[in-house]
Amino acid sequence: MEQVVFQGKTDEVEFSQVIRDYEYSMVDRHFHDTYELYYLLEGQRYYFIDRQTYLVKAGDVVMIKPNQIHKTSMAEESYHNRILLQIDGQALDPFLRACKMGGMETVYSGDAMILTIPESERPDIESLLFQIQKEMKEKQRQYEVGVRLKLAELFLTLLRSQKRAPLLEEKQKVQTWKHQKVHEVADYLLNHPETEESLEELAKRFYISKSYLSRIFREVTSFTVNEYKNINRIKKSQQLLVHSTYSVTEISDILGFENLTYYERVFKKYTGMTPLKYRKIKT
Repeated sequence: MEQVVFQGKTDEVEFSQVIRDYEYSMVDRHFHDTYELYYLLEGQRYYFIDRQTYLVKAGDVVMIKPNQIHKTSMAEESYHNRILLQIDGQALDPFLRACKMGGMETVYSGDAMILTIPESERPDIESLLFQIQKEMKEKQRQYEVGVRLKLAELFLTLLRSQKRAPLLEEKQKVQTWKHQKVHEVADYLLNHPETEESLEELAKRFYISKSYLSRIFREVTSFTVNEYKNINRIKKSQQLLVHSTYSVTEISDILGFENLTYYERVFKKYTGMTPLKYRKIKT
């Protein structure tokens, strides 16, 4: 069963609280240009970020930066209760800078940020989250300002918590053989987006069978190997479109796409626009 406790949004943030008690795994290909804040109220979840899987428990905060690949899936038990915020960094940045907080890049300073909140501090975090929910639900006069203020207070609380308790990423990495093997393959593809190796060639590189690699990669990441490879190619091409003078055709060749038409089709699939339009918007 799935219970949507609350959904609401302003111009800067979308907020949702959902409770599930079945074997739910995200099927959406999560790759977007918003910041994400995930707080687990109850239960346990596996959380795949970029190339590594982490075990997230009640009281943990997961902070995802724009364009990070991520996905949650079932850990030991199906029941979980989570709060999810999708935040438009460009829209919220001016307010945070006015508050002398340095903007979203300061708040989201790490690569994969998983913060375990001490039990004594969880009521403060949860209170702020539920106050944001209340502002959105009741929509009193200037409630959008109330949401911004509570978000800023939440970020301040998390920044202070980071200084008192280091991020527990190493401890929370899932160390099963299956997850470690997928991490090795994902790490290779993340660092070699231009590779033209086939699934069979990748399997040989990592000393496993083609069918087994295909199966465990999808189980852990929700992507096929080819989808994951293409996403990393698109992420790299976004950088080249903004920070280089290479033509779209040259970028397609550099990243090993079969041809320009295929590159443009894949780019549009994951970004909703053509490479030329992306370059025009971002530069």
